[in-house]
Amino acid sequence: MIDITKLLLGESSSGDALRYGQAGTSGHGGAGSAVQTVPRSASERRPVTVWNVTRRCNLHCVHCYTDSENKKYTGELTTGEGKALLDDLAEFKVPAVLFSGGEPLVRKDIFELVRYAVDKGLRPTLSTNGTLIDKKIAAKIKQAGFTYVGVSLDGIGEVND
Repeated sequence: MIDITKLLLGESSSGDALRYGQAGTSGHGGAGSAVQTVPRSASERRPVTVWNVTRRCNLHCVHCYTDSENKKYTGELTTGEGKALLDDLAEFKVPAVLFSGGEPLVRKDIFELVRYAVDKGLRPTLSTNGTLIDKKIAAKIKQAGFTYVGVSLDGIGEVND
């Protein structure tokens, strides 16, 4: 979330490094490019977009807000519709798109969508449960252009801590 007071005063916030990349460089922050300088004015600061690319998940965690299962759900965007969404986000100059879910890595076209996002100047990030990541998938994550990967590690009591 954007801290409105800091936004209006032009101050940096703790999420700016993930939202805009490291300060002091320029560009949009796709794979292999420099990252964008933190904007100083409120009109230049755009929100990060979280896109739940699928409800499907390879796990069925009790605490999860999506109440997902490893099955096909109706109403999800096709590859073409996803690319159209990314076109719109790029036109709006969204600095980063967080690919989330469900579990985004179960989506067969996830790497195609991420490469498309990079080509459009968007900075793709990933939120995953991490259980599907092996050496091959880790290499695909890097090659596709993800600039940040967050792995959710959840449990209760001492397990979580």
